[in-house]
Amino acid sequence: MSEGGVSIGTEDIDLHVQTPLIYSAPLSKVAGRPVFLKLENTQPSGSFKLRGIGYSCKLAVRNGATHLVCSSGGNAGMATAYAANRLGVKATVFTMDGLPQPVLKKFSDLGSDIHIGGPIWDICDATAKKYIQKMKDEGKTCHYIHPFDSPAVWDGHSTLIHEVVEQLARSGHGEPGAVVTCVGGGGLLAGIAHGMEQVGWNHVPIVAMETYGADSFNKAVKAGKPVKLEKITSCAKTLGALQVCDEVVSLAQKRTILSQLVEDKLAVECCKLFLRDHQMLVEPACGATLSAVYSGKMGDYLEEKTPATSPIVVVICGGATVDIDTLNGLADQLGVETKLEKYFPLEEMRL
Repeated sequence: MSEGGVSIGTEDIDLHVQTPLIYSAPLSKVAGRPVFLKLENTQPSGSFKLRGIGYSCKLAVRNGATHLVCSSGGNAGMATAYAANRLGVKATVFTMDGLPQPVLKKFSDLGSDIHIGGPIWDICDATAKKYIQKMKDEGKTCHYIHPFDSPAVWDGHSTLIHEVVEQLARSGHGEPGAVVTCVGGGGLLAGIAHGMEQVGWNHVPIVAMETYGADSFNKAVKAGKPVKLEKITSCAKTLGALQVCDEVVSLAQKRTILSQLVEDKLAVECCKLFLRDHQMLVEPACGATLSAVYSGKMGDYLEEKTPATSPIVVVICGGATVDIDTLNGLADQLGVETKLEKYFPLEEMRL
């Protein structure tokens, strides 16, 4: 493969990029302490998934894979499609129904084969595995890329924390008071926890946000073991794994992970607030993360576990599966006020 006329090997291709860590004046005002945003929505594929999925794809191709297959709520599939395009191999993605047409077009633009695998990720995953078996029966080979339950994926995601360490230091801060993220299948959470252990932040709390109706991690934490949901009822479909991976349940028993839940309405409301405050469109899963700060409940979540002046790092996981029409449709469906200043007066949010 060549770039700019220079021949390079697969292992030398950069897939994910170092994303900005920016100070948020509006969110800092709400939280009463510095809030920094790790902008994973600026990854080339549109979400954090490119870190772990990209690394997993590189390992597969390095070991001879020429056809990658992934099941996805949208973001993992987009990361697989992007990685395959850059690595010069084929990608087949099984994703959930309901993705906007502009999002589906992105898959085809990247040269991947896209299939609607079902209404939730678990069904998409089963469909993908049937496809892999069919290919095997036909004497063809392909490599399965798991969207979250893989050590390679966790290793890739852990790089996010290593970047944050350097970026906070350049902003005049040491360790954060907490790292806030959302939880779907648990890949991002596992990567963040592993990264924090690697840099000596194992004592720093992680606030793990989910929406009601996609709360498999919260239920697992309460039960002390993985729990399988009967169905996904939340609009935050990219959080919709019926069961989280065993790894995050184990991690929750070893370090402080504060599992919190939010209603769909507030998650969507926070997407609109974030669009207003930072001119960035993100999906409801990310709105769930943002709600930890916008709701004013961060202090309650932390319960004086960290100094009140220490910064909060919020992982802006992405927005590759949403467009403005979809977000407005969800807002109308859930009764989100058009004039959000009714709840969060603009003059009180701005510095």
